[in-house]
Amino acid sequence: MATENLRNATVSPSLPHRTVAMAAALLVASGAQAAEWTFTPSVNLTQTYTDNVNLQPQGKSDFVTQVTPTLTLVSKGPNLTLNANYGLQETYYANHNAGSSLTNLLNANANARFVDNLLYLDSAASITEQNISAFGAQPVDNTNGSGNRTSVRTTRISPYLARTFGSDATAELRYARDTVSASNGGLSNSNTDTVSFKADSGPAYHLIGWGLKYSDANSHYTGQSNVELQNIVGRLSYLLDEHFRLVGTVGYDRNDYSLTANSSSGYSWTGGFEWKLNQRTSLNAAIGHKYYGSTFSLSAATRSRVANWLLSYTEDVTTTPAQFSQPTTVNTATFLDQLLSSSITDAAARAAAVQQLIQQGNLPSTLTTSVNSFTNTVFLQKQLQGSVLLSGARTTLLISIFDTEREPLSNNSLGTLVGTGNDRTEQIGASAVLSRRLSERVRANASLVTTRVKSLTSGRVDNTQSLRLGVSRQLTPDVLGTVEVRRNQGQSTQSDVSYRENAVSAYLNMKL
Repeated sequence: MATENLRNATVSPSLPHRTVAMAAALLVASGAQAAEWTFTPSVNLTQTYTDNVNLQPQGKSDFVTQVTPTLTLVSKGPNLTLNANYGLQETYYANHNAGSSLTNLLNANANARFVDNLLYLDSAASITEQNISAFGAQPVDNTNGSGNRTSVRTTRISPYLARTFGSDATAELRYARDTVSASNGGLSNSNTDTVSFKADSGPAYHLIGWGLKYSDANSHYTGQSNVELQNIVGRLSYLLDEHFRLVGTVGYDRNDYSLTANSSSGYSWTGGFEWKLNQRTSLNAAIGHKYYGSTFSLSAATRSRVANWLLSYTEDVTTTPAQFSQPTTVNTATFLDQLLSSSITDAAARAAAVQQLIQQGNLPSTLTTSVNSFTNTVFLQKQLQGSVLLSGARTTLLISIFDTEREPLSNNSLGTLVGTGNDRTEQIGASAVLSRRLSERVRANASLVTTRVKSLTSGRVDNTQSLRLGVSRQLTPDVLGTVEVRRNQGQSTQSDVSYRENAVSAYLNMKL
């Protein structure tokens, strides 16, 4: 759930926020006539006892009470899709070992079609609570008072033209305005203007396919140098047989950011294949070269009656604001949507199946991935991610792994990786979420998360583990109760950083 501490930050009605508000009004107006609207109020009550509320080496215990009234608005229509969730969370610490707070919660996005096969608009806004650094204490939720968390606010407005030219081609011209700001943590506020264009061949080009992509993103930082990331890529493919296609690309990157060494621009190329073994299994891979060195990419997926697998490896030149604006964390719903896309072709039916899997399996909203460390530098991110969903009549098991390496490309005038200096880091982690239906109304849940982060420059290593066990019962059709115990601990090669926490929580969720 997205959060913002009102005591520490106030969001002014700046131009980006007014722009998103105007966009939302346009979105509502475009689809109000035919859209189906659903409005759901609810209240979440949580009582937690923790023996280390601030995740310190010498922890202090506290009783934490949270009350969260929430409003959910969903609209589905031929010209408008809107999903908005807003809540106001009050957190109170009985022993005053952490500061009580009133917290905003927001996650909203909308998509509108103004002219069929021509004019569209995407809009989004969020307030999320993020860990500032992968090093140090890693809270599992908002009950912990760790100083390693802060509120991040993002907005996005993106009008675009999209057109399908029969069976010959598709094309899209898009403008996007993204804003990112944080309450603290050293991340400069930023506005990013992006112009992009893409065109791809249609079914008429069955044997030889083609594509073209162009993007120019200009980021403006408060008190920091601006950053421009620009690239153009052309693509050709050749169908060897109905299951196997050769793919090659050639392109050019022209970037503008302060450098420590080497060039930030240059030509690029890749060569690889797309192999669709059958409706259930696919494998795509490519090798190549860009201005920073050799590159590799991989995407593999397969599914069976009880198991869905997904594996990917990507390399990107990116920034922290770009990752907050368009998160790189693996969304559980997106993961399931990809796995079911070949078996359920209808988007609405597939979305319903995805939500049913998440609800029945009590799955988290996102799969475990690396912490997006706050930095104002441009960095090269190499990320390997793998996930598997095992689902049976009564049991659901979701396992995910990741290995992420980040290497700063720009110099210190753009900031540093918080807590590590202008540093190379590697994060490795794995998680398992198990849900077992014990009866029609009772479900047992367990999750285990373990991560390791290492500074490849200083050699510092931090390890964290979190174990959660709980039982949920559907008390009435509109009331769900849960009791959970957790163990959260961290060890570090740096002195006076390690911690251990034991906690027990009771949750009550009521739809009004």
